[in-house]
Amino acid sequence: MRHAYRQFGPGSPYTCRLLRALDYLWRHLDEPLLLDRLADEACFSRFHFHRLYRNLMGETVMDSRQRLLLQRAAGELARADWPLARVAARAGFASNAAFIRAFAGRYGETPGRYRKRRLLFLSQNREKIMRQVDIVRLDAVRVLMRCHRGPYMEIGKAFDALRAVHGPGRAGDPPSRAFALYLDDPALTPPAALRSIACSTMPPRLEEAEMDGFEWGEIPAGRYAALLHVGPYAELSESWDWLYRHWLPASGERPGEVPCIEEYLNAPYDTLPAQLQTRLLLSLS
Repeated sequence: MRHAYRQFGPGSPYTCRLLRALDYLWRHLDEPLLLDRLADEACFSRFHFHRLYRNLMGETVMDSRQRLLLQRAAGELARADWPLARVAARAGFASNAAFIRAFAGRYGETPGRYRKRRLLFLSQNREKIMRQVDIVRLDAVRVLMRCHRGPYMEIGKAFDALRAVHGPGRAGDPPSRAFALYLDDPALTPPAALRSIACSTMPPRLEEAEMDGFEWGEIPAGRYAALLHVGPYAELSESWDWLYRHWLPASGERPGEVPCIEEYLNAPYDTLPAQLQTRLLLSLS
C-alpha cells in the first residue's frame, strides 16, 4: 500500500475515488454509517479503504462522523428553544446520557453547561469585552479553492475534499495553510444559499495540476484587522459579531472590499475544539 499513497493529487484515480466516498459520508451524515458502503463508493476493499482514509484524514471514518455530528450539535446548543433530547437525536445518539458522555469527552464540558455558558455570553454586554486586535499587512497567498454552498458550519465538506487532493504529506513538503472566504452575511442570507470558499496551499509539485471542481486563486494581499479566536468553530460567529459591532465602529477604520477571511492555525482532525485557533481577518480600506 505504500505505492498507493503516492497516487494522490488532483485528477488521480485514488483522489477521485476518495472524493466520492467523502461526498457520500457528508450526504448521509444522519444515517447509520456503513463502512462497506463507503468502501464501495471508493471502489476499494473495506480493509484498504479504512487504511487509506485513516492515513489521509488522520482519523477513522467513525471518528470523522462523530466529530462532525458533535460540531453541529455545539452550534444547535446555542438555541435555547431546542430541547437537549432533540439535539442528541440529531447527533445520532439514542439517549441523552450517551450524548452527554460523548459531548463532554470532546468539548470538556457537558452539553447543559456549554449551552448555559454560550447563552450567558450572548446576553452580556459584549462592548466591554477586551480582545486583542492587530492591524497587519498580508502578502498574497496562492491557494487551491473549493466552493461551498450551504450553511457555513458545513464548509468542512470542502476542506475534506482539499485534504483528499493534497494527499499524504511527504518529507520536505512545506507546512500547508488553510483559509476560508465567506461571501455572504448569514443575518441576511438563508443558510442554504450562503456562499463560501475553502482554500489550502499545496506542495510545489501540485501547483500546476488541474481538477474539475477545484480552481487556483489567491488570498488577497492587503491590510487587515486580525483577531485570534481560540475555541470551537461553533463560536466563531460571536467573535465576528464583536469585531464588526464593537471594534470596528470604535476603531475609526473603514472596511475594505475583500470578503471575511478565516485562517485555521490548527486542524479539527487532531485538535480538541477548545484548543482550535482561528485567525479572523477583516479587510480594511
